[in-house]
Amino acid sequence: MESASRRQYFLRLVTVFVLYLSAGKLGLSVPFTSGNVSPVWPASGVALASVLLWGYEIWPGVALAAFFVNFLSQIPAISSIGIALGNTSSALLGGYLVRRFISDKPSFERLRDVLGLIAFGAAIAPIVAASVGATTLLLTHIRAWSGFSSAWRIWWLGDAMGVLIVTPLFFTGRALTRSFNRVRMIESFVLLLSLLATCFAIFGGRLGPGMKDDVLAFLAFPFVIWAAIRFRAFGAGIATFVIAAISVWGTAQGNGPFIKHNPLHGAALLQLFIAVTAITGLVLGAVTTEREEAGEASDTKEKLLRALHQAQSSLQEAHAQLELRVRERTAELERAQEGLRALSGQLLTMQDEERRRIARELHDSAGQITVALGMNLTSILAETKNLTPKAGKACREASELVQQLSRELRTISHLLHPPLLDEAGLPPALTWLVDGFAQRSKISVKLDLAPDLGRFSPEVETAIFRVIQECLTNILRHSESRAASIRIARDVDEIKVEVRDQGKGMPSGSNGSGGRRRMGVGIQGMRERITQLGGRFDIRSGKNGTTVLASLPVPSATLQSARTTAQEAP
Repeated sequence: MESASRRQYFLRLVTVFVLYLSAGKLGLSVPFTSGNVSPVWPASGVALASVLLWGYEIWPGVALAAFFVNFLSQIPAISSIGIALGNTSSALLGGYLVRRFISDKPSFERLRDVLGLIAFGAAIAPIVAASVGATTLLLTHIRAWSGFSSAWRIWWLGDAMGVLIVTPLFFTGRALTRSFNRVRMIESFVLLLSLLATCFAIFGGRLGPGMKDDVLAFLAFPFVIWAAIRFRAFGAGIATFVIAAISVWGTAQGNGPFIKHNPLHGAALLQLFIAVTAITGLVLGAVTTEREEAGEASDTKEKLLRALHQAQSSLQEAHAQLELRVRERTAELERAQEGLRALSGQLLTMQDEERRRIARELHDSAGQITVALGMNLTSILAETKNLTPKAGKACREASELVQQLSRELRTISHLLHPPLLDEAGLPPALTWLVDGFAQRSKISVKLDLAPDLGRFSPEVETAIFRVIQECLTNILRHSESRAASIRIARDVDEIKVEVRDQGKGMPSGSNGSGGRRRMGVGIQGMRERITQLGGRFDIRSGKNGTTVLASLPVPSATLQSARTTAQEAP
């Protein structure tokens, strides 16, 4: 890779040397050149373009070419060295200023690049070459033009013309070839023929009328404008190059509008004509390119906006469809939940009816059987004198077991469906439930009932009774609490139930707020009973115990009393 890099660097040096030497010879071939000071110096454009393209390390090629192009002419070697030093320094300075203040890779298709080339490359940088070169000629006693000041001015303008004419051609051709087509080839051919015909008409002498008026030189301007508008900076550069070449050739041959003055004045007019032509073409080409790019950017922006609007419309349509599907799915889910809730309500109702039936069977059938069995055992015990002591003991034990069985059956029957709940209402049924639970479990239970609790619908009373019954069962089985409290309060249109224990709490995720995945059947049954009646159910559990909260809507006291009276009326 290092060898390839060196070979590439060497090839660049050779290329720069050849191009600069050729351009320098071309500049020195102008007949009215004085002391190697040419009114048009295309080699300065080659040098600046080389520095901008390949960097400052290309300076040896520029320096050698600048030396040999002057050494091969009729000036001393010391003068050639001074001129080479000035020309090389001028190219390096121009390249630095353009890179520093404009761009590392200028395209000269933007107005900023063109103005930078005019200011730094054509106006400032040639001052170095003109100053060093004119001073060298003065010190080596080579008389150029009419003196130092005229030589300096011609040198400076000649280098500036070379920069304006040649440098853009190295950067603008690639962009033009990408958009070239058959129609543009024909147009460019017509433009070139028209421009050649006009230039020869102005500066051609025998080949044309040879116009002598200075103003008529600007007849070539429309073609520069045409080239700049249609072919951008490259077209303007080619048109300027053609005009400069023919105008310099015609003036050197003694033709054209710039020969009626003395040589110094004519050279100055020629340089100004070429400068105005080059600057106009480059500026107009850059402005046209920027306007076209702005138009393309505007078109692209409009296309993007249209695409964005279409995408937004599609997104809104998709969003509307999604919302419709969500509403449909939500409605389906609500219907499914309503059906599930209705089924759950039916199951709870069937469960209560089944408990009532089982309680009735236990109370009527099994209870009557145990009563009959107790009566028979009592009759047998009346004849203990006819029994052996062992048989008498067995009969007494059997009678006690039958009595215990009768009590257990009565308790189970009442727990399945307490008659007090239907006959006396919720407070007596709860008192009986709590007293029995405390006796069986040895857990202290505090029951706090509102004094104006009154009667409610059978569904509400059954739901509250079953919730408290399930809570007491859970306290006995899981909480390990030795005390519990039950509080029932009533507002105007709501009854509130609170069951609290002092146990170890519920596992995470099994309460009402943390999730339902680990909830037991009892908790879900309580929740479903309360929800079926339009109430709210919540469980709060922690290290200090568990609290079950339930609230149910109930009619006002006046309305409830009226309903109770209506139900008791014959």
